[in-house]
Parts: sequence; structure tokens; C-alpha cells
Amino acid sequence: MAGASEDDSTSRLWAWLGGIASVVAILGWFGVSNAQEMKELLAESSPPSSSSAPHESSGTTYTPDDPEASDADSSGPDSDDDFGGSSDEPDSETSSPIPDPTEDSFKAVSVGDCLAVYDTGLQGTSIDWSADVPPDPVSCDSKGAGLVQVTSTADSTCPSGAGKASWAYTSAVSGETTKLCVTRIYHRYYCVLGKQVGDDTRLGSMTAVDCTARQIPAAYNRIIHITGVYQAPPGAGPRNCVQGAYDQRKYLAWLVDDGKTLLCATIFQGS
Repeated sequence: MAGASEDDSTSRLWAWLGGIASVVAILGWFGVSNAQEMKELLAESSPPSSSSAPHESSGTTYTPDDPEASDADSSGPDSDDDFGGSSDEPDSETSSPIPDPTEDSFKAVSVGDCLAVYDTGLQGTSIDWSADVPPDPVSCDSKGAGLVQVTSTADSTCPSGAGKASWAYTSAVSGETTKLCVTRIYHRYYCVLGKQVGDDTRLGSMTAVDCTARQIPAAYNRIIHITGVYQAPPGAGPRNCVQGAYDQRKYLAWLVDDGKTLLCATIFQGS
């Protein structure tokens, strides 16, 4: 039994030595000369673990020639749609012009209209109209202290003379000037202002005043009371104003309306 045990041990020893020889032969075939190189070889051949694998993006990378890239750029954050960029379409709402009510009032006047306005006389020989804007037209047969009729709304220069004047307005908004040419309509028994210098009395032909006024503008010193308005005969003068054989009043007379009308008056009150 002892001999059999020794033979078995010897067989195992030779088997173990044969295994070592086989391993050394294999290592030599791989070019490994020592155990350290064998360890490094085994480490390099091991598969990498999933935890150490680098992350790779699954997104799409666009190139400049890629048509999809162009589409993506057009809808990106730099587009006008995202930032409220200007549109090529014009604004549907247009701003309304600034209104000028005074200009509108002047432009609303028509040739032939009669307006209840007059010169207050406060500016002397320069007309100071009794209204800032043309009032609504009235009947040309209206009886009143001051009444004018519009003869033109288009002339740049209006006719001058006794009983004729112009009324103009220049708009600060449009820069346009609207001019009304007017002629005075006189009625008997109403009063106008006058300026007496010596034997001559100048008529404020566009003025009107209360016949019983206690004070009058400084540029005038007489209140003229109209006694008659007539069609002027040839050579018309104060003698044509006398109303009867017993009329002893001292008359003043003026030709107005381009000499077509004789205006007769007396001095109602003076200072």
C-alpha cells in the first residue's frame, strides 16, 4: 500500500510540472517573459465595465449644407417671430390729422353768407373783429349793428375802400391761410364810430357801437348815427340826405360800395 501511495504522489508531481511547462510555453508564444507581463496582458484583455463607458449624445448634428439645419436656424431664438420683430406689412391704423376747429370754421364759410361781425374799433385803423371765429350765417336782411357779407373765399388780395375789408386766419397746424373778403351791410338807425378832425369826419366803416355808449375806443371821438342808406345818385352828397323841407339837421355823407351806395348820418354823440 505504501508503494502505491508513493507512485501516486510521483505521478501528481510530474503532472503538475507538465502543467507548468505548458503554461510557460504558452506565455512564450505570446511573448510574455514574466508574471508581471502576464498580469498586464490579462488586464488589457478584460472587457470594460458599463459604468466607465463615456457618454455619447444621441442628438442630430447639422452641417451647414444640411437643409434641415437651415430650417432649424430659421425658427431659432434669433428669428423675428420670437422677439416680436418688425413685419413687412404696413400698420392698418393710420394716424388722424390734428384738428384745427378755427380753420374748419373759416373754411366752412361760403360766398354770399352774411355774418354778424364788426370791427370793435379797439385797434384804431387796424380791424379788431368782434368774434374770434366766423359765427353761423344769418339772414342778409337781419337788422343789427354789425353785419357783413362774404364776397370771396379764394382771393389772395381783397378789394379795399369804404365798407370793404378782409378777415384772414393762418393755421398753426396746416400752415394754410384762409381769407374771407367781406363788404359791410348798413341799416338805418344803427351807429358806427367816427373820428372828427376839424371840419372832416372819418368814418369807421366796418365798426359798430351802441348809440348810447358812454365810452368809445380811444382812436375815435364821435358816434355816427345812420339816418339813411340810398342808391347813390350822380354827384351825391349831404344835400341828398335831407328828409324834408323842414329838416334842419346837419348831415354827413359817404359813398360806399364802390360809390354805388350813399350813406347818410348825423353826429349822435361826441366828446
